[in-house]
Amino acid sequence: MGLTGGIACGKSHVLGRLAGHGLHTLDLDAVARDVTAPGSPALREISGAFGDGVLSPDGSMDRAALAAVVFADASARARLNAIVHPRVRAEEARRAAEIAGRGAALLVTDAALLVEAGAHLRFDRLVVVHCDPGQQLGRLRARDGLDERAALARIESQMPLREKRAFAHFEVDTSGSVHDTDRAADALAAELGALAGARRDSRAVGVGALLGGVVHGPEKGPRGLAPASLLAAAAEAGGLELEGLGRRLTPAAERPWYETAGEADPGAAAANLAVALAAWALCRGAADPPFLAGVAGSIARLTHTDAAARADACVLALVAQEVALAAGAPGDVEARARRLEPLATRFGGASPTGGLAPVWAAVRARPCDPSGARAECARRGGDPALAGALAGFGAPVDDSPRAGEIRAALAAIRAS
Repeated sequence: MGLTGGIACGKSHVLGRLAGHGLHTLDLDAVARDVTAPGSPALREISGAFGDGVLSPDGSMDRAALAAVVFADASARARLNAIVHPRVRAEEARRAAEIAGRGAALLVTDAALLVEAGAHLRFDRLVVVHCDPGQQLGRLRARDGLDERAALARIESQMPLREKRAFAHFEVDTSGSVHDTDRAADALAAELGALAGARRDSRAVGVGALLGGVVHGPEKGPRGLAPASLLAAAAEAGGLELEGLGRRLTPAAERPWYETAGEADPGAAAANLAVALAAWALCRGAADPPFLAGVAGSIARLTHTDAAARADACVLALVAQEVALAAGAPGDVEARARRLEPLATRFGGASPTGGLAPVWAAVRARPCDPSGARAECARRGGDPALAGALAGFGAPVDDSPRAGEIRAALAAIRAS
């Protein structure tokens, strides 16, 4: 589980409360302090990049001095992140593996910038801690002794809370009393524990069955991010890293991943990547609709500002996951879409457009028949490639370089 939120919103308090219930927790701020300890390679690189003024007399990092530099300069912040983040990620992975090796079913990892860094898709669920903006400002000023201008600069260096909350599976509002916050954290601990206890890694659908859904689907994706290249990137990175995917866009992203959608015309529907995402999720582990909806919504935000188009991507991914699990008997696809629409709306940001209706009808009429479903969807005025994708799960696949690339990527994801 990932735990994030705004600065001075009470993440550490919530994390401590969860730990008090016996949940394993990991604070990435503490990990960052460890990897930048006096004498560490990271601290030497930081002092080389920013000067000895960011060091205290005892040789440790002067966090206040460094913060004054990076919170006022986005490029300086990017340089610092490039030094620190890879080391933190490596140490995080080591500690998480150690905890998992002890048989733990649940780990809650706390970091302020999970969403900003595009790293939140590493987690099965995301918890966002937030509070009233006025309270956030007052708490930060009181905690760090900052004037209003300096406090606002730190708050504005992060994604606005109203936007960050759009990625949350769970929220904790700390605007009320400490007692109210504790009660909310206690309820969250119980819910997370139950969720982890019920979770099973099924991987019930083989790579061969999933392959047809991607191969018979769209070849092109928004801003050059095709389904095959998306899967290859996920296999290479060991997951879906949004900053890395932003660099693969055409043109390559020049701003943070969550601001790239306005840079250029996407050129293709966000839904073109949906079936590949469903295949990736099923190779990764158990079918998990809330997780997949969050993934599809986040990936769509790379390229699309239209919330309804993002919701289309979400609902198609969710339906694709169910069709793949149905093993050639998709049943009433329209009913599946209606049932899954609220989840798609939550993570897309609006209701789906309704433009996928011809796809649902075509797959219901011609299940497990990619060519027939394409033709039927075209006759109904829909996107034939999307119908081909849904009808393609389990269908034969010709031996081609593209099919080989997709098969290799799915196998690598399954093995990771």
